[in-house]
Amino acid sequence: MRRIAPPAALLAVSLLMGWFAHRLGLGSVNRPEPGFFPFWICAGLAATSLYLMTRHLRQSPEDEASTEAVFTLAGYRRVFSVMAGTALFGLLLEVSGFLAATFIFMAFCWLVIDRQSLLRGLLISAVASAAAFALFVKALNVHFPRGLLGF
Repeated sequence: MRRIAPPAALLAVSLLMGWFAHRLGLGSVNRPEPGFFPFWICAGLAATSLYLMTRHLRQSPEDEASTEAVFTLAGYRRVFSVMAGTALFGLLLEVSGFLAATFIFMAFCWLVIDRQSLLRGLLISAVASAAAFALFVKALNVHFPRGLLGF
């Protein structure tokens, strides 16, 4: 039953944040308003938490004992590394702009946290950053800080 608490907390937070996002206004797919993306992210989190809760409720006590999570120092390091990388992304966003900050964050995640090879990590980071830039800035016309380089 201990494994129900985290997805239940996630469900509660996602419902609350989804309500706040809905109050901002959703708009439409062609003209999203400020609450559009946060609302759908919260909807996805709520669906995921419901899935996890039902999965754990259907699990027998023997299965639960065999799949007990083991927390290690390496696991905590990865979590704190992602948190530090996310904070760095927020700081770099104003200075370097969306495209460069996204590339640096993705490269950090792939190279430092996931320990991919240099070529693979940089290639995935470049493609993902370009795709995010094309989707949000070009296709959806979302305004992000342009940074010193102007993009």
